[in-house]
Amino acid sequence: MIPKNVDELVHAKYEEALANGSLKLTESTSKKVKDTKSGMQYLIHYAPALAAKDSSSTKDQSNNEDPFAHPVPELTVLDDLNGTGSYQLLLNKFPVVPEHVLLVTKQFESQSDALSPEDLVATYQLLCKMDDEDENKRHMAFYNSGPASGSSQDHKHLQLFQLPSNFIPLQDKICSGKEHFLPGFNAEPLQDAKVSFAHFVLPLPESSDEVDEDLLAMCYISLLQRALTFFQDWTNERPDLKKSYNVLLTKNWICVVPRSKSVAEIEDEDTETMHLGINATGYAGMILAKDEAIYNKIVGEPRVIDQALLNCGFPNTSGQKPTEYHY
Repeated sequence: MIPKNVDELVHAKYEEALANGSLKLTESTSKKVKDTKSGMQYLIHYAPALAAKDSSSTKDQSNNEDPFAHPVPELTVLDDLNGTGSYQLLLNKFPVVPEHVLLVTKQFESQSDALSPEDLVATYQLLCKMDDEDENKRHMAFYNSGPASGSSQDHKHLQLFQLPSNFIPLQDKICSGKEHFLPGFNAEPLQDAKVSFAHFVLPLPESSDEVDEDLLAMCYISLLQRALTFFQDWTNERPDLKKSYNVLLTKNWICVVPRSKSVAEIEDEDTETMHLGINATGYAGMILAKDEAIYNKIVGEPRVIDQALLNCGFPNTSGQKPTEYHY
């Protein structure tokens, strides 16, 4: 069982690690913008310090050391998350938002592996414990899987952080007023037809008592089938594509996004081509900019973000009925 006070344990460990220098909260500013064409709201974080960190970390990657193999006690919230001996809960060493945690498999598993039913239910139960009852405090978990997903570590881990109180993720809007269902021939997963990129969403039952391993696994597999079909369909056009996708999960919904690239190229008349890294949070509407030029570009022209998300994903298939899934 995950401890009932896990949110308090995270908070206490975070404050302690921040005070003793075991983690460093990256300074950032944020701004909300809206793409008037798609209606999608974005929260842009600007963290220039991460550009320097990227430069130094590239040099350090040659040793390929697994940072989760021997986690330091100062960043370990729980060495055994739920009493199964399968997962540990760690603090992110360089968070952009406070109390950003990692749910990590204790034994090495690859980040390219699919999520297991046990992974899904452990994450869902952690979300339930971290959220408060009146939902003023909500969390989102995400999983970057595959080389084009935005993942930076190969040891399987999901990430979890508190959603900003003044921000509505795309999936909240899509699932508003919708009841839980499983996809079938006459019921495809939900997508917002106004955005350019493919994303597959299912609302979850309102009561957590109705959510178990089987239900989460069926939801995940049905969405993953649709995401992975893109790689079969695009074999001729893009033979270089490696299977990659993002999973986003809250207590209210689950979403899978197929990925074709981890970094979007954005053209600008006055400068050279700019680059914007995209991970799972981008497909909920949360973008992290590390460079001032790219920050100014996307804040001034929010429509560019939709194109960047398409650039790193696949075209929206809303309204199309697939005839068959290959996976």
